[in-house]
Amino acid sequence: MAIALFTLMVFIVLAATSSLIASSDVRATRDARGGSQAHFVAEAAIAEALQRVNAPGVVNFQNDVVGQWAALWGTSTHAFGPVSGYTYTVTPVPSATNSANAGQFIATADGREGVHNVVVANVLRSVIPLAAPGAIYLATDQQTNATFKGDSFLIDGNDHNMDGSSGSAPPVPGLSTRNDANRLEALNSLNTGGQTGELDNIRGLGFSLSPLTPSILTSPAAPNIVQMNNMIDQWLNGPGVVTKTENSVNSSCKDCLGTTSAPQITHFVNADGYTIKANGNVSGAGIMIVEGDLTIQGSLGFDGLVVVRGRTYVGDPSLTQATGDATVYGSLWTQDINLIVGGSAIIKYSSQALALAGQVAPNNPLPSPLQVLSLADCGLARGGNTGCP
Repeated sequence: MAIALFTLMVFIVLAATSSLIASSDVRATRDARGGSQAHFVAEAAIAEALQRVNAPGVVNFQNDVVGQWAALWGTSTHAFGPVSGYTYTVTPVPSATNSANAGQFIATADGREGVHNVVVANVLRSVIPLAAPGAIYLATDQQTNATFKGDSFLIDGNDHNMDGSSGSAPPVPGLSTRNDANRLEALNSLNTGGQTGELDNIRGLGFSLSPLTPSILTSPAAPNIVQMNNMIDQWLNGPGVVTKTENSVNSSCKDCLGTTSAPQITHFVNADGYTIKANGNVSGAGIMIVEGDLTIQGSLGFDGLVVVRGRTYVGDPSLTQATGDATVYGSLWTQDINLIVGGSAIIKYSSQALALAGQVAPNNPLPSPLQVLSLADCGLARGGNTGCP
C-alpha cells in the first residue's frame, strides 16, 4: 500500500510539473507573441506619426510638431485596428541641441495581459523640400489683381534643373492662390487673343492643351502671410544674412546675390522696395527677400526662392512699357495684392534650385519631410518598462 501510494504521489507530482511546464511554455509563447505584436504596433505608430507630420511638411520641429501635436495627433491613445486589444500613442520630443530640425518620436504600445513596448525614432528634417506651392505663389487671402501683359512670359510648374533640363520632382501649379476667387481673377486676367493668347503661358500641374487649361490652382494649405512672415523672421535671425539698403541698381551686379556654389540670404530692407533699372543686370542664388515692391526693368537671374513682401512687377509698373527680363529657377512668392508680369518673365519651378535655398537657410525655407535616422526598441515588458523614456 505504501509503495502504491508513493508511486501515485510521484505520478501526481510529475503530472503537475508537466502541466506547469506546459502552461509556462504556453504563457511564454503568448507573452513573446504579444510582445512582438506590441513592438510592431509601436513601429506602426511611428509610421502614422510620420505620415501625419509629413503631409503638410515641417519648417520647425519645435513649433510645427511639438507645438501642434494636440491638433495633429489628438489627446487620446489610438486603437490599433488590425489587431484588437492594442492601443498606442506617440509623443514628440525636440532635440536639446537642435530643436528646430531634430527630435524624437516616442511610441508606446499596450496590449492584452499587460504587454507593453516602447520604440524611439530619432528624426531629422530633410534638406530636400516637399514642394513649393507653385512656380509663383500669391500668398494673400485678400483680393488680388494679377495682371499679364504681352505674350513674352512663361510660368512653368514642371520641375526643371538649373541648366534648363527636366527635373524628376512632380509638377506643381504654375501659379497658385490661396482661394478660388483669386484663382478665377488670375485666370480671367489672361488674354485669349483670339487664339491661345496667354493661356498656354502658364504650365504645370493641371495644364492641358485640349481643352486649353492654364495651370492656375489653389493652395489653401500653403503658408499664409503670417506663417510666411514667421518663416522669414527665422531666416533673418540666422547667420550669414547679407543686408542691402539701396533701393535700386542700374549697373552690372553679377553673382552679387550669391552663387550656386555659395548661395546666400540677401535681404533688401529699403522701405521703397528694390528696382532693377534698365541697365541693371543682377544675378544670384539662395534666398532673396524684398521688403516692399520688387520692380524689374532690367535683368534678373536667380536660382532659389524669391520672397517679396509687396508687389512684384516685371516691366514698368504703369504697364506702359514692356521692359524687364526676369529668369527665376525655383519659386517666387509675393505677398501683396498685385502681381504684374510684363516684358520677358520666365519663372520655372526647380526643386534643385530650392535645395540651394534649403542649404543656406538656418531652417529650410519650405516645409520638408522628417526622415528617420534610427529606431531604438526599449524592450518588452509586462505591466511596465523601467528604463525607457
